[in-house]
Formats: sequence, structure tokens, C-alpha cells
Amino acid sequence: MSQPKFPASNEQKVEYALLDWLDVAGWDTYGGPEEPEGCTQLDAMYGRDDKSEVVYWELLREQLIALNEPVTSHNVDDVITSLRRDFAGDSLMETNRAVQQLLQKGRQVTLSKSDGTSETVVVDLIDHETPENNSLIAANQFRVRQHELVIPDVVLLVNGIPLVVTELKSLTQDSTVTDAIEDIHGYEEDAPRLFAPVLFNVAADHERARYGAVDAPETHYNPWQPEEPVGSPSELKEMAHSLLTPGTLLDILKHFVFYQRQPGGDAKIIPRHMQYYGTRAILHRVSRGQFENGLIWHTQGSGKSFTMFFTARNLLYRPEIIKTPQVLILVDRQNLRDQMADDLGKLIGFEHYEVVTDGADQLQSLIEEGQSQVIVTTIQLFQNVDEGVQENDETVVLSDEAHRFMEAKLGSKLDSALYQYHHFGFTGTPVNENTEAGRNTFRHYSEPQDEDGYLHHYSMEAGIEDDVILPVHFELRHGNRDWEIDDDVMDQAHEVATGDLDYEERDKLIRETINQQTLAELRPRVESITEEIVDHYRSKLAPSGWKGMVVTPSRKAAALYGEELQKHLDPEEVEVVISSTGRSDPITRTYHTSKSERERIVEEFKDEDGDPKILVVCSMLLTGFDAPILKTIYLDRPLTNHNLLQAIARTNRPADGKQNGEIIDFAGVFAEGNVEEALSYYPEHVQAAAAEDIDELLDRFDRKLDEAIEVFNEIDIDDDPETVVECLTFLRKNAEARRRFKDLYREVENLYDTLAPMGELEDEDTGRPQKYSWLNQIHLAYQRSMNRDSEPEKRLREKTKEIVENNVYVDTDWLDKEFKVVELGPEHLERVRDMEPEQGITEVAGAADEYLDDRAESHPRYRRLSERVRDVVERWESDEVSSDRAYEELLELEEEILSVDSEAEERGLSPAGHALFTALMDDGEDGFTDYIEDEDEAESIAKRVDEELQERVDTDYDDWRTSKRTRDDIQELLLEVVAIEAGKPELCKDDRFLEDAREYLVENHQSA
Repeated sequence: MSQPKFPASNEQKVEYALLDWLDVAGWDTYGGPEEPEGCTQLDAMYGRDDKSEVVYWELLREQLIALNEPVTSHNVDDVITSLRRDFAGDSLMETNRAVQQLLQKGRQVTLSKSDGTSETVVVDLIDHETPENNSLIAANQFRVRQHELVIPDVVLLVNGIPLVVTELKSLTQDSTVTDAIEDIHGYEEDAPRLFAPVLFNVAADHERARYGAVDAPETHYNPWQPEEPVGSPSELKEMAHSLLTPGTLLDILKHFVFYQRQPGGDAKIIPRHMQYYGTRAILHRVSRGQFENGLIWHTQGSGKSFTMFFTARNLLYRPEIIKTPQVLILVDRQNLRDQMADDLGKLIGFEHYEVVTDGADQLQSLIEEGQSQVIVTTIQLFQNVDEGVQENDETVVLSDEAHRFMEAKLGSKLDSALYQYHHFGFTGTPVNENTEAGRNTFRHYSEPQDEDGYLHHYSMEAGIEDDVILPVHFELRHGNRDWEIDDDVMDQAHEVATGDLDYEERDKLIRETINQQTLAELRPRVESITEEIVDHYRSKLAPSGWKGMVVTPSRKAAALYGEELQKHLDPEEVEVVISSTGRSDPITRTYHTSKSERERIVEEFKDEDGDPKILVVCSMLLTGFDAPILKTIYLDRPLTNHNLLQAIARTNRPADGKQNGEIIDFAGVFAEGNVEEALSYYPEHVQAAAAEDIDELLDRFDRKLDEAIEVFNEIDIDDDPETVVECLTFLRKNAEARRRFKDLYREVENLYDTLAPMGELEDEDTGRPQKYSWLNQIHLAYQRSMNRDSEPEKRLREKTKEIVENNVYVDTDWLDKEFKVVELGPEHLERVRDMEPEQGITEVAGAADEYLDDRAESHPRYRRLSERVRDVVERWESDEVSSDRAYEELLELEEEILSVDSEAEERGLSPAGHALFTALMDDGEDGFTDYIEDEDEAESIAKRVDEELQERVDTDYDDWRTSKRTRDDIQELLLEVVAIEAGKPELCKDDRFLEDAREYLVENHQSA
């Protein structure tokens, strides 16, 4: 599709660019800068005059005949009739799941034959094997009306069925990908029927692109990183050439969709890019027919369990890859087995699996039976499985936490039971002990062709960039390095033994002979560190509702910390999670917990509103523990390598309002030079991504704060209120400055949210409070004047609002007075008449845009007025007209906008009749003035249609606007009044008139 030029509207630029990219990716595209809207063309081609229909049934009819030999022109209506019922469910997720089955597996129907007999066949709606055999269309402006009218920007249709809905925004128009997601959520509420067949949605601006399953919250809209990028800075272009290619789209539709039972209702699960490509890499290796291994190194928090599930599902149900596989999912602890089993049990329709709960005998029986199914078990059970019991020679093993396969001869026990199998290890923390006898995940799982040692890798840096996990920051407290020895707390015997040594010699001896565990069990030290923990928790975590975990080197140390913390906090807020093992001293026995007690404590900790608020642990909960509410680990244990990464991963899980995880280091792990040693297994990029010094965040905050203020370097910054107006005028007229200001403010705000509890932000000597307050003043005024947000301060997260209010001064009284958000109307017109031109332009344009946003789509006069408002603003922004002139023109336009309703009253027309009248009098491309003699004739026709509309159209039932009866009644009255009474048959022969008039009447009709 040729795209010689773009129109003035920046949002349309994104829309047309996407169509251009999709054309290259293999789609037939409709819509562009020099042609009618795509779906208007398709509506005419395939006779879709009912906007409540979401499928181009005539196109699907053609494709059903082309793709299915038993389907002919004689019996295709039998199929269409069945499908219409299938697509018409009321429940969004239930209907989507039912239609998903049809798209994957086809529709079973009984077809009549020409000889009078019938046969039952499965009819394919889509050819998944050969995508080019399908009708592949991308079109813009797809109008659908159910409860309300929705118009997504671009829709991808396969055989006339919408599979992808996209909503596009432009940063230069103050809209972002977040706004696009919000619009999609609105579409799902207003027209759920559209989303019955949809695989996923895409939301994008001209920089970022996100995709999410139907009914997914914003947090589950993810970026897509292609394996072979085209090298574009636009994420949307990269997505168009990878995720949105017909082959990838239909592969995901057929093989990568789950529905999961969740407390709030069923959810649709589609793969993230690392899950998709990781699964495909395994499938490719298995399909080679050789018994090979492979390492899947995906950072913690990236959804390795679902990568396993996608892999298992494809192995079980795709005989072209492997015919009848037995798939073993191995974990290293019972609680992980139970969690894996629970997750599998929530997947609707995933039935071919067994969970080993009765020990090695059950596991051995399942292996001997050799059925093609998934078996979930712990690897430890193989210690008691007989040798050579494997019966299925198509066995695939998926090992979670792959390094555990190498422990305690577990690998050799697995090899004894299974004589040949494919083995794929999954880990976020591979082990690389570079000794002859050491554990080495890469050596155990890598094949010669794996140059970097892994089959597929998704890094911690990529996870942070994709917002899959959060960055983790550390604060070094030197809990052991700066510990001063106090004679009063040393044991008397030790005093006698070292009494002849001076202080420095004794201190050196202690540091050489006392290990970390001994030091951590010194009560005076525990008391001192506990005071720091309590102070940090109360000042930084409690105000924002986050929770903490204390990690200690021994069970006794955990008990000591628990006892001391319970002295300072409510005892119910602190729980110690340690098991009973062998002989213990009295204080340790006090905190022993059983397995069931530990499970209860963990579940209660995950509840963001309940107790406990702090967990104290030794070795437990550092792996497989997923609690997004946990923000801070108080580390008093010298962890290294994969154990340290596992601890870091406990704090990096995203949650609403959580900007980062945090390690408060009392063990000196993050001291200068120690990180490299602690993470010696891993390359520099892993060490750099693991955690960042919190002091570096302060430097970044200062840098970004200054950059945000420098956006206004052409303006003399001061506290004068007129300066705020000057800054807003500058932003309104400079799209690049506007985009940069919004991006930088977002970064500064996020950093402030992270650092707010630190005293440095409150120190006026640094200039930070003054600068941040000024920036907030500009941002709040911007939100009120341009985004029409009456109370933008309420947008702050509840957990941080109090912190901001206590530390940032903004003159909200002045903002309320000068930037009060008033809806367009007589009060607004009176208010803006006395404004300075620059402020008045922004105020009138913003209010007019808000007022006309919905009205312009369904009323020709409002549409023209909206275009004129936009034209004035664009001429002012490009300095074609002065501020005074633009202000004067906008005031005149506001008066004209407000006169539309009164004009309808003066002519004796309802809103619906007036909309039709203005369409008849419109001399533009969308109008029909060529058919009309004069204004009186147009008014006469509109009045008669108005009368018949009130008399003949029943509006006393739900969804009357989308019913076929309404459509037929309106078309009949239009033909009678316009063609017969008014003698305008040529006007009714214009299909565009009948369709547009019907829309105007329906959209603007107000029941009596």
C-alpha cells in the first residue's frame, strides 16, 4: 500500500504508518490518507450495514467454501447460522473462550448434501498451517455499536473475523500508550461483542507498544521483543514485523492460549515474548528427533512456570513435533510441586496430567505405564525409583531450578530410571562452579551448538526494561564491618584468654576467628541492628504499606531477631519462619514452626492488608517465594551467586505503586569490591543489573529534575503566577517540549516515590524541595488546563499521597482559582472572556475538545466545529496567527458551539432531527447539499423524519439502538419520507445517505 503523505493529525500518522508496516508484513490493508476509511470500504464490499455485527459474514462465507471441501454454496448457510449463535454470547470471557475453541479446532456441523442426505463434519474457520490461504485484512476505523459506539483505530481480520484490536495514540497530542489501554477497556465494556473472537489487543503511541489479552488489566499489557528486530526505534513497527505477522499470530492463536480460573473470574493467558520464543526453541530441538538437552535461562519473575506449561501443551497436542510424549515436570520441593499442581489445575481444559503425591511407587508406576501426559513430581523421588523403568521412549523432562538436578547424585538417579530422554533445565540463577567436581548448569545442559551455553536466555536487564520485574537498590549499613567490640558484652572467659593483648590485636583476633554466624548471634549487635530495621520499617515501609524480610545466617540468629523485633513492634506484625531440626537452644525452640504453620504464615504475609508485616528467615523462602508486597530485605547473611540473586528476586516482583525492590545490607555483601566476588559466577552485565546503590538514585533524581526544569530554559523561572501561564503556552506550542516534559516528569515522579522517605529530599539546602515543588506546580496546572483533569493531585497513589503532601508545597488555592476546570457552557464562556490570550487559548481549546469529543462523531455540525477549533489552534501553534486573533476566533467558536442546541429549538427540531438537518445542509464531502434545493426543504424533511421517528421507533427495550428491528424501521421511514413524500429518490439511492442518516438518528435520539 502506497503512503505518499500523512495528514495533519498526528494520531492518524501512527494509524497510517501501522497500516503501511502491516502491508509489508503480509496483510491486505484498507484505509489511508488518500482513500476512504478501511472499514467503510469493507462494509460496502461485504454488505455490513448493521454496526452491531462484528464479523464480515459474506467474506467468511466465501472462505468457508474455499477452505473446506464439504462446504458448498448449497449448505454454507447451515454453518453460518450455527456460527452466528456461537459468536453472540453475553459473557465476555465465556464467549471468548468458546469462540477461541472454534478458531483453534473448527466447528462441528451437520451439512445437507445435494443428494438429500447429510453428513457431520468439522469445518475449519481458519487455515493455521498455510496462513496465506486465509483472507488477511488490516483496516482502520472499524465501527461497532452495542451498548455504545466504539471505533478502534486498526483491526486485523482473518477470514472476516476480528482477531486483533489496536488503539493508537500520539505523544504530541498528549496521549500515550496508557491512554490507549484505558480506551480499550472502555471498548470492552461498551461493545463486548466485538471482543468475542479477539485474540489480543494492541495499545501504542509513536514510541511504545503493548499487547494484552482480552479483559487484561493494564499491568498485563506487555512489550514484545522480536528475535530478529528490523532495527526501528518504534516498538510498534517492530511488533508489526514480528508479533503481528500472519504466521506468528495464527501460531499463538492455535497453540499458545490458556484460560485460567482466578478469584475475580476467568482470565485469558497469552505468552510473553520470552515464553513464546523459549518454547519454540525447545520444540525445534525436540523435533530433531535426537535426545538433546537445553538450558532455558530466564530471569526470576519472568513466568518460567507458564513457559513449561506452553511447552508441555505443545508437546502433548502436536504430533508433528513428537507423537506420544511423556512429559515430566521436575521441581525440588514439595511446596513447589503443590504450587505447580495448583497452577495446572486452574488451567481450563488442561486435563492430561498427574501429580505425584504418593511417593516413589506412584512415580515409578506412572513411568512404567508410559502414557502421553504430564507428570509433576519432585526430583528427590527418583532416589527410590528402580533402574530402567522407562517404557515411553519419547520422554521429555523439564526441570525447574535446573541446578538442583546436579545435587546429591540426583542426576545419576534420573539417568538410571530413564535410559533416554530430552532434558531441558529452567533457571533464573544458573550455577557455574568452575572446578572439575563443581556444579555447572551450563556444562550439564548445553549442547555443542549452544555457543553461549544456553538454548534461550532472557536477562535481568531485559526483565527490568520490559517492566516484568523491578530494579533493586541497595543501601549499605556496614552492620558487621563497623562493629565496635565492647569489653562489657564479651564473655568473661574470653576476656581472660585475651587479657594480655591490646585493643587492636584483640580486635584483629576476633575478626579472624569469629565467623558471620557467630557475629550475627551476638545479642548486643542484634539489638543495635534491630533498632535500625524498626526505624527503617516505620519511616519507609509502613507509610506506603509495604512489607519486609530479615535474612539471617542461622536459626538462632533468626530467633534473636524475632524476639527483638517483637519488643519494638506489635508481636503479631513479626513472624519467625524456621523449622525444628535436631537439638536447639531454648530461644530457637520458641520459634519452631511446622510445615502447615509455615504455609499459613506465608499466605498471611502475602495479604497486603494483614499481618505479619515482617518475616524473619534463615534459609527458607529465598527460592520459590513470590510476594509482590515484599519490598525490602534486611540482609544479615553473606549470600553469594545464585543464592544472592534468589534473595534479590524476592523483592523485585511488580505491584501497584511499587517502583523498586530494596536490600538493606548489614552483612557487607554490597561493599566496594564485594559484589564482583559475591556474583563471581556471572558476567558483568548480570552483576550490574542485580542491584544499584541507592545513593546513585539521588544523583539520578537530581539529574532528571534539572533536565525537566531545563525544558523551560527559554523562560525566566520565578514564582510569578504569570510564569506558569508562560510555561503552559510554551508547552502548548511546542510538541517536542511537551513530550519531553511529560516523560521527564514521569521519571522524576517515580524517583521521588522511591526516595521520598529519605531525609535528603527534604533538605532545603540542596534545592530539591523548591525545584520539585515548582515542577509540580507546572505539572498540576498542565493537567488541569490541557488534560482537563479537575483534581490531578488525586491521581497520586494513596500510599504516597501523604508523603508528597508532607514534603511538597503547591499553592492549590491559586491553582483552583486560576486553573479551575469548568465544562463548556455559559459559565465557562463568562470565565474565559477576561483571561490573557495565551491562557484563554489553552482553556477554550481544552474545554471545546472535551465537549466535542463524543458529539463530533454523531453530529455533522459538531464535527465541523471540532475541525475548526483544531485548525485555529494549529495555526496559532505554528505562528500563522497571533495570540489575540486566535483567542478571538476561539471565543466566537465557543459561542457557536453553545448555539447548536438553541438553533435546534428555534427550528422545532429534536437533537436527532437537527443532526439530519445539518447533514442535509453540509456542503462538505460528508454532506448531502447537492440533493437539496434550499434550507427550507432540508428543514421540512428533517421535521417529517423527526415526527415519524418519535411515532414509529420503539425505544423501550435494552439494546434498541443495535437491533435489526430499529434499523429496518428507520430505513423504511426514510424511504417513505425522503424518497416518496419529498420526492428525493436519488438521495435514497445514495447508500451513504441511508447509512449516515440512520446513525445520526440513532445516536442523537432522545426518548420522550
